[in-house]
Amino acid sequence: MYLRVENEVAKRERNDKMITLTTDFGLSEGYVGAMKGRIYSLLKKYNKGCEVVDISHEIEPFNIWHGAYVLKTSVPYFPKAIHIAVVDPTVGSERRSIVVETENFFLVGPDNGLFTYLIEDFKVKNIYKIDESQYCPSKTFHGRDVYAVVGAEIFINDFKFEGERIKEIVKLDYKNRVIHIDRFGNIILGIRDFNLRPGDEVEIVFNGEKKIVAKFVESYYQGKEGFICLRNSEGFLEVAKFMDSANKYLNVKHGDRVEVSL
Repeated sequence: MYLRVENEVAKRERNDKMITLTTDFGLSEGYVGAMKGRIYSLLKKYNKGCEVVDISHEIEPFNIWHGAYVLKTSVPYFPKAIHIAVVDPTVGSERRSIVVETENFFLVGPDNGLFTYLIEDFKVKNIYKIDESQYCPSKTFHGRDVYAVVGAEIFINDFKFEGERIKEIVKLDYKNRVIHIDRFGNIILGIRDFNLRPGDEVEIVFNGEKKIVAKFVESYYQGKEGFICLRNSEGFLEVAKFMDSANKYLNVKHGDRVEVSL
């Protein structure tokens, strides 16, 4: 009985903290497996147990905007964790690798805008520059050679990291831009500060040329004809069509400029 109780306690302690992975690697190659193998090998070496959770490996290749939004919509809902994110089109260049520490989580990945929304929404305690030379990485796979190792080291060292502190990181210029297009074709805009009432008509212009008028609603089913807009679950203004793809008709892309007449 005593051993069984101890094992249950140990199991709960292991599952209290975790490591997550978010990448644009997909699942048809061995890249995700290599990262997990590196993490589990280091944890086993130090007799540590940890759950490694996949947030998504279907980020559009090279699309930092997509990766940043997926992190923004998932990371806040986890218990204390180390979140490793790899959408890294300039891997091997002079772009920095960083660790961001908040009260609730660590972020590990390239300094290219992936963490834009999270550092705005959470109080940042420290930002560290990773010394990549300590890890002898390949020039093409820092996910395996740097970020997986750093994430495991933070876990092994009881959620602590030592390195050169920096004050600023790269951020996406997301305000008044298309920040995400989800799998349903809904278009999420970098606009959070608005005061609209159901039934209001909103003029939206994309890149100075594509203009629509959308009715403001509170839920998708309330606007079954034409374009609608609403405050989405993350507080952003979203353009949609009921049970249809808004982007099928507008063909916009991440980062496009938006003008909205509220």
